[in-house]
Amino acid sequence: MSLNERRAKFVYEGARLHAIQLECPVIPKSWEEREEDFKEQFRELIFDLCSGKKEFQDFEEAHNSWMRKYFEMGWIHGEKYDPENRIHPDLVPYNELDPKEKVKDEVFVRLVEIARDCIW
Repeated sequence: MSLNERRAKFVYEGARLHAIQLECPVIPKSWEEREEDFKEQFRELIFDLCSGKKEFQDFEEAHNSWMRKYFEMGWIHGEKYDPENRIHPDLVPYNELDPKEKVKDEVFVRLVEIARDCIW
């Protein structure tokens, strides 16, 4: 497994574990179960963030970046999470997110920093 793959999996599964512990309404599938188009864009994002090619100024920017990628992959907003039909309730502006969902963006950014600094 490449360095970037290990970092991407660490960030993804760490964020997933956080969502489980917070009992968030949306708990993503495990890394192994995710769609290949998702994993591809996520690996690219992790590479860009760990290499310094990309940087988020704040957690809202991280959320907006996530929303853009999901829209590009064909996801739409809906009240109930439905991964088979690519419907996600968190495809809303940052200020409309539940506090549990907002903290997920903060955790993601911090996990990227750990992956960059501690996984080699």
